[in-house]
Amino acid sequence: MVEEARRERSAAKYEGLTPSDALQAVVDLAAQAMRVPLAMVNVVGASAQQTIVAHGMELAGTSVPVPESICATVVDDAAPVVIGDVLADTARRDIAKLVEHAGFRSYIGVPIIGREGLPIGTLCVMGLIPLGADVDLAALRQYAMLAEQALEVGRSAREILAARDIRDSSLTVTDITDAVDSGDIAPWYMPIVDLDTNRLYAAEALARWSRPDGVTTLPDAFLPRIENTELIIDFDLVMLRRSLIDLLRWIETGAAADDLMVTVNFSAHHFYRRGCVDRIDAVVQEVGAEPSSVILEVTETTTVPTRALIDAHVVDALRERGYTVILDDIGGDWLPAKHLLSLAFDGLKADRSIGAALQTSVGHALGSALATLAERLGIYLIIEGIETAEQARLAHEIGVRRGQGFYWSEAVPATGMPELLARESLLPTLG
Repeated sequence: MVEEARRERSAAKYEGLTPSDALQAVVDLAAQAMRVPLAMVNVVGASAQQTIVAHGMELAGTSVPVPESICATVVDDAAPVVIGDVLADTARRDIAKLVEHAGFRSYIGVPIIGREGLPIGTLCVMGLIPLGADVDLAALRQYAMLAEQALEVGRSAREILAARDIRDSSLTVTDITDAVDSGDIAPWYMPIVDLDTNRLYAAEALARWSRPDGVTTLPDAFLPRIENTELIIDFDLVMLRRSLIDLLRWIETGAAADDLMVTVNFSAHHFYRRGCVDRIDAVVQEVGAEPSSVILEVTETTTVPTRALIDAHVVDALRERGYTVILDDIGGDWLPAKHLLSLAFDGLKADRSIGAALQTSVGHALGSALATLAERLGIYLIIEGIETAEQARLAHEIGVRRGQGFYWSEAVPATGMPELLARESLLPTLG
């Protein structure tokens, strides 16, 4: 049920997409290649199957309940389903009856995999006559891959537009602080996984704005308004406090969180201001937590002079008091040689672009180099942006011991963490 809930959340990210020319071309080509009158891309959500685009009938935007969905079985099985002739197929009579009820004689459905690595729908074709013996299922799989790419472009474009709509609106700093005070902006949690065991190692607190219209807004849409102001210090401390309150609540309610660490992003602007360590300590002590349960992930280091960080001695002081301090976004737009030469960190976090590119020669080489660097420094490396089993395998192969990404879980609200904590392994399992 946990995996099905993740699959449904992933599918919801594709529901209601506007059909693009590229997606239309995919179903047109699929229908032509399979010599059938109808081809569709369908998204199977929690309660309904929605047609995103179709060839042969005006079906885009229509939906049917999941119990009446022909494609739901393809998604459940995460494998192609072929009904060569509804009158002759006895192995899948349940599907054959649905196909026949729709007025067709044959059906092929191939799963479409979403960004999170889970099946979110199908590319399917339906014919008025029985299929021949020469059905090219491999070709339909290739068309499904093209559909995946077109759907991903549509999803990404919608996410960018949603963020831009908020950034371009009349959103003010006061709106943000009011949302923080009311709890509308709150930490959600994305697991950091031990790659040796696939068990939960830590949970990174990520700010999410739950808006009245039901939209959950990512921090890129609102944090830029405050990240270069004094308000970022108060914001980070609030996220620290609330994440530790959540951690203690999980422990008190019996969730297996006694050894869990919480990672909180802290702007580098904290670390050269007087009283930084005391402010962090005060929050931890007020809540009743231990420094050993906190990982401070230092962000925005390119905006702060390295000399200022070195002179402040804050990183050393935090580590001496029991906090874990790691450096974020290594290998993206920068390689912080001065920081690594002058400051002692407990770990490094590779930019998500490296994790997403591990299957390429350049991405693999960069990941290997960072893993070797971390090993020689005696610290650990986290690679984020892992979205597939192959990327997770490659990360482990090059010596990385901790990973993060949609392959294991997207960010979940505090109420969703006990479910993850209860699992022996975060490895995805279908069905």
